[in-house]
Parts: sequence; structure tokens; C-alpha cells
Amino acid sequence: PTHLLSTGAAVAVPFFWMGRLLLRSTTIYLEVFDRIDTATLTGRLVRPVTRHFLVQWPEQLAAYPGAEVIGPVL
Repeated sequence: PTHLLSTGAAVAVPFFWMGRLLLRSTTIYLEVFDRIDTATLTGRLVRPVTRHFLVQWPEQLAAYPGAEVIGPVL
């Protein structure tokens, strides 16, 4: 695949690492809606290999500096 997208599922971790390092896929991670002030384990584990790290709340930037705020996705 050329692109991998995850919305916060832990199963994404090995696929993001393999996809980015072995296949050179573009990885896009959307942090979950309900974790506003702390980072999730999945977010912390995929961040090093994620090209586009998206958050839904401006407050999430405290946990993920440099992420892109896209607003709520329901």
C-alpha cells in the first residue's frame, strides 16, 4: 500500500512501523477524539514513523507538539 491510515487502534503499531520502514508507505495517524490532555500509547509508539500526525483538539498539541489540528471527526 502507498498510504496507511489509523484512527488510534493499537493494532496499527506494527503495520505503521513495517509500512514506513519496509514499504516506504505514507503513514497518517489521527489521534482519538476522547484523549484531550494526555498522549495515548498508540500515538507515542507510531509518532516516530508517522508522516502526518493529526489531532482533533488544539489542547492535544500540548501532548503532541507539531501535530496538525484538523478539528473533530465524528
